[in-house]
Amino acid sequence: MKINVDTKKGKEALSKAFQKTSKVGKKVVGDIQQGAKELSEKTKNDSYLRRMKKYNPLFPDTYQSETFNIPNMIMIRDDAERRDIDVCEGAIGWIDNANGVEVLCLYDEAIEFSGINFIPVASCDAFYYVDNYDRNRFIRTDCIFSKAHEERLAELQNIANLLGAKRCSIEINEAVVESKKEVKSASISQLATIKGIDVKAKESREEFNVNENVNQRSGRIVAEFNGSDNPQRPTLKWFAQDDNIKRLIDMRCSRDNAIKSQTLELSGSTSATMSQKAAYNIDVAMSKLAGIKGKSEMETKATKEHHSKLIFTVEF
Repeated sequence: MKINVDTKKGKEALSKAFQKTSKVGKKVVGDIQQGAKELSEKTKNDSYLRRMKKYNPLFPDTYQSETFNIPNMIMIRDDAERRDIDVCEGAIGWIDNANGVEVLCLYDEAIEFSGINFIPVASCDAFYYVDNYDRNRFIRTDCIFSKAHEERLAELQNIANLLGAKRCSIEINEAVVESKKEVKSASISQLATIKGIDVKAKESREEFNVNENVNQRSGRIVAEFNGSDNPQRPTLKWFAQDDNIKRLIDMRCSRDNAIKSQTLELSGSTSATMSQKAAYNIDVAMSKLAGIKGKSEMETKATKEHHSKLIFTVEF
């Protein structure tokens, strides 16, 4: 039996099948290419976000926004440090977190833009801490306690002058506290009876002893004025919460202002620059960012300030 094969129809069917297969193949290739492109873009985005998280740059619009709060601590840095990092382009610095302390690392080129008043003049690699009474004023950490001390003395003299005093004296008693920590290891052997069996137990223990040596340093300042029977209420900053100073002002500003003299003992803790805990946190942050280990200068100064006294004598 002879079978006739229509080769023309076969070729057409084969051509159609090839075209269909080709379209499917092109679609698959296209889908693969699109998927690869999307994966590449996602990878790039993920890499960018990781770098953003790592470097945490601060941009001008964020700094000027109402929701941004300047951290209490600032370190001035050279803008060249991150000049070649793409995510830092256009930034004025970055926010760092040093053991729980938020620090603004501000580029030296952005000091004027920041609008912050640095005391003394801002310089690279220096640390500054906010003035508790003026958040636009940051004082260099190595002179913040001496600056506060000067301001307290000036405020007391101004109080005496405005209250109409003829003379005032300020005696300064500063306590220098030296702490020494010792670690002692001790082994204790005990004989215990457990279920009728004698068992020898050995226990190791560490004891921490803290020895404090307190030395006193003193000084005296005397100021004389013309005196007046028309006292004025002074504006208080450091002694705004000191009840002794407030009572003195009330007595002097009463109608008869009969008080002629008074001596007040003012504790350093009532007009402290900062808490000892805050000082410790600053030490830790500076140690991490500046690579200085084992220093506790701020905490030592804060402890010294808390142990200090001012003996304020005023005569009218």
